[in-house]
Amino acid sequence: GGPYPVESTLSTALARFISEHPRINVRLQVRDWDELLHRLRARELDFFVAEISTMLHEHDLDIEPMSAHPLYFIARKGHPLAGRANVTTTDIFAFPSVAPTRIPPRLLAPLLAAQRKSPDPVAAQRAFPSLACNAMAAIKRIVAGSDAIMATTLSSITAELESGQLTLLRGEPWLSVHYSLVKLKGHPLSYASEAFREFVIEAERETVLEEQRLLAHWMTGRARRTARHAAGQARRKK
Repeated sequence: GGPYPVESTLSTALARFISEHPRINVRLQVRDWDELLHRLRARELDFFVAEISTMLHEHDLDIEPMSAHPLYFIARKGHPLAGRANVTTTDIFAFPSVAPTRIPPRLLAPLLAAQRKSPDPVAAQRAFPSLACNAMAAIKRIVAGSDAIMATTLSSITAELESGQLTLLRGEPWLSVHYSLVKLKGHPLSYASEAFREFVIEAERETVLEEQRLLAHWMTGRARRTARHAAGQARRKK
């Protein structure tokens, strides 16, 4: 799978699968979507779950759509942008960025357009991302220990959000990943792979609900922080 689904849907599915099927060996690979496609065609994989916006016209693939998952810009607790109202995507690019090594073209274009609008010429010309990495655990530690910012799904940082280690800055209507479960046409899954696929589909449903819960909680908390900030501003003016 890709870095985002491995961190949430696939990990949840695997935890349950190996408990119920302890005699089946599983090999999980975390790769970019183009490498996953190459390995699938080489028959090294039974199927994969990843962003599929670049594969929609590939005629040898059986693509089973899953949910679109919004991405949000995330920073550490106490980051200069944390708690600020009306943070823009251009504001985000005043700081280094950490992202997976491959970003879909449909996302890369608006991200680079926002970066070029930065009034800081250094930020406007900075390489994007500043650091490319497919290990989500490493990305989260880097963001938690610096002023770098990442864009990720809420389900991949549940523990860090609930502990207060990381905080949400903003999202964008166009900022999301579109997962699908991908296999080769004319190549039926084995019994074991088909069984695992069912676990993946169920875990995906739960992931969507978890992201909705986290977003509702964050929105409520942000509204409270904004109200406190406005009240503090009003007191200072008096």
